[in-house]
Amino acid sequence: MVRGLARSSPWRWRALTFDLHRRPLHGPEHTVHARLERGVALEVGLADDEPHRDPAVRNVAGLIHLRGGAGGPPTVQLPYAWELPVEVDGDGFVVRRPREPVSDDPMWNDYQFVAMLDPVELADGVPRDPGPHSGSAAVRPTALDVHRLDASVRHGRETWWAEASPREDYSPRCSCCPLLFGRVSEGVEAANGGTTLRAQCPGLVYATSYLVALDVDTGVCVHVEHLDGDHVGRGFSLDIRGVDLPRW
Repeated sequence: MVRGLARSSPWRWRALTFDLHRRPLHGPEHTVHARLERGVALEVGLADDEPHRDPAVRNVAGLIHLRGGAGGPPTVQLPYAWELPVEVDGDGFVVRRPREPVSDDPMWNDYQFVAMLDPVELADGVPRDPGPHSGSAAVRPTALDVHRLDASVRHGRETWWAEASPREDYSPRCSCCPLLFGRVSEGVEAANGGTTLRAQCPGLVYATSYLVALDVDTGVCVHVEHLDGDHVGRGFSLDIRGVDLPRW
């Protein structure tokens, strides 16, 4: 059920108002106040600052000209995930995400912000050795090993908590700013040609376990915390102030 919730966020809400408190791996703790209306705009600001507003912009993908063309390859705007039909189970959770590319929500600071609001990377991984049966209909592997599950009411909202560790198939939306930074995400970053934190700090001890929380109503990841390693206590907490409130 936790996996189903983690892949369901785009279909469970359209507008969200929240406070985000970040405890980054490096740098000072800080809090931002934000409102996102999917497909419309993101408004975000630090305490005592004027909010910054970014409109939602659809991603585009190129199409191939079979006969060429002087105008260059055409493009098509990608749908948002929530515009695509999905199968849900008896609890209302998405069974399988569409495989076609989709547009992202607006980003603030880094892609961890986007992944926090749509934490599918905590549900479904990508096999490192795909094998012969890895077509579009293949079932994606589990992204995490879950060691403990709990449920509680957090700030008046039903919340599911998990103590978990990334499996080898964990595939963050962006390997340089994953929800669960550690050995697996750094391996993906290195394979993509990026510079890892351990390359800069050879003695770095990665976390092996994380505390993760999902808001049941929205599917948003509202808490991540490193439970061990050199970054113990680092992560973020998100407090939801309103869901699907009227537009600006």
